[in-house]
Amino acid sequence: MIVPMSATNSRWGMTLSDLFSAEMEPKLNNWIKRFASLDDLFSALPQLYANLRAQNIQGTVEDGAVIIGAVHIGAGSIVRGQAIIRGPVIVGPKCVIHSHVEIQAGCFIGSRCSIGHSSSIAESLIMDDVSILAGAFIQRSVIGSGCVVGPNATLGPGQMEGVSGASSPIRPKRGAVLGDSVAIGANSTIRRGAIVGPRTIVGENVVANGIYEPDQTVMLSQVLETKPRK
Repeated sequence: MIVPMSATNSRWGMTLSDLFSAEMEPKLNNWIKRFASLDDLFSALPQLYANLRAQNIQGTVEDGAVIIGAVHIGAGSIVRGQAIIRGPVIVGPKCVIHSHVEIQAGCFIGSRCSIGHSSSIAESLIMDDVSILAGAFIQRSVIGSGCVVGPNATLGPGQMEGVSGASSPIRPKRGAVLGDSVAIGANSTIRRGAIVGPRTIVGENVVANGIYEPDQTVMLSQVLETKPRK
């Protein structure tokens, strides 16, 4: 069982400025300001790489790494051996893509990000200064600046459960959304359609659905009970 310390449906209208306020690269920041809602932003993600027609490798691609199709690698970035990137993908400057990472088409990765060993990312927007640790799986999700995604965490899979009071389940097309400076613990799952507000901490082994307010802690609640033997 999980106990969301504050998981309410009072902020379904959470604006982009509520979620993403950290300073980003000007081009990305100005682009995000164009949209009124998360759904508008997610629907427009293909615009980020629509003009990418060929490979543009400004960083370093180590021997054994595989780059397929239209991929941009920013200056100062490193793609380690055995990593695979399938375009269209944009990787910003000063990133590290570690070995055995797989980045699928439709990803935008901002500046100074670290993608940990054996992680997998598909159709996602990852903003600046994000650290994704080993074995994470991220699908159709948006991750704000300064977030940390723990080892073997999963973002965006499955069907979101109906919120309290809803007459039917909610099935958004987008995956999970993390506001700026969110921390996700090891082995946790943030389900499709879930929104985690800025600076919220999600502990280890949590399965999170719904809307989580900024500056909260979401954790497993476990009670150790001792009874006399009969």
